[in-house]
Amino acid sequence: MKIDESVIDKVLDNKAAPEEARRVAGWFVTEEGRKYLSGRLDREMEELAEEVPEDVRPPSIRGMKMKQRFMSEIKRERERRPAGRKWMWVAAVLLPFVFLSVSLLFLANRTGIFSETEYAEINVPYGEQIRVVLQDGSIVHLNSDSRLRYPRQFGLFNRTVELWGEGYFNVARDENRPFKVDLQGVEVRVTGTRFNVKAYAAEPNIWITLDEGGILFRDHNAKEYRLVPGESAEYNRHSGKCLISRPDNMEQISAWRSNSLNFYLTPLNEILKVMERHYDVHFMVKDSTVLKNRFTLSTGKVNASDVLYDLETVSNICFTEVGDGLFEVNSK
Repeated sequence: MKIDESVIDKVLDNKAAPEEARRVAGWFVTEEGRKYLSGRLDREMEELAEEVPEDVRPPSIRGMKMKQRFMSEIKRERERRPAGRKWMWVAAVLLPFVFLSVSLLFLANRTGIFSETEYAEINVPYGEQIRVVLQDGSIVHLNSDSRLRYPRQFGLFNRTVELWGEGYFNVARDENRPFKVDLQGVEVRVTGTRFNVKAYAAEPNIWITLDEGGILFRDHNAKEYRLVPGESAEYNRHSGKCLISRPDNMEQISAWRSNSLNFYLTPLNEILKVMERHYDVHFMVKDSTVLKNRFTLSTGKVNASDVLYDLETVSNICFTEVGDGLFEVNSK
């Protein structure tokens, strides 16, 4: 993607907007941008050399011979030229390097490369959800009991956030700056895509489901797995095993964003964990054997008691409210 030269000139002249500076800085690290910058430096060198008298220009010599002649020319010029002429020749040699240094320093200041990174952190309590718009335009929808840590300003070469819990990511595309989700030892890497991540610290499994784009998932042992749209990865932190599958109903996985709950042959213990987060309720289980019972349920009801009533009608389990938001679980 070629950037208009007038925009580059504005950036190098310190007259550009921050967004223009970030765009130019990102382009300079691409192959096309590096070639352009190299060519521009060559042109600057030639233009400066044309303004210097013939008898004070450095000869065009390659490799180590150039270095040797260069140093000897400086020594001779010091002995025979007036101070003003000597500085003119040195300026012709050094100005391109000054140009490069000042340009990179300006870009660094505009993009915050060398400044200390400031982080923000969002904690989502039980029973709530939060949408976060990041500095690059990416959107993260956080589920209850989740935590997101992210830099207030992304770096020049990557965009990295940390997640504990569950989030749905809609990542702004930027081929030059991959977007990474750090899950404490494992990592999801994308450039622009939409996907769901579920990685609660209290649960051994991590689930990653891709709706659009592409994902590179890297586990604790640096083994990589690539996902295409419609695929889901289930990774176990303890065993290190990763299972790639194609769920029948992708919408159910991220239905929590619309306050819906969807379970398919899910053990009761997992259902209760989700309900605790979603509705900010708690359960006391008298008979632990019931936790292995599996249920299929889809609901958008806003009250926990209504969902539990639906569970009671299709099972031999009963739920008794014994306090504010506290339910006792028993067999019928």
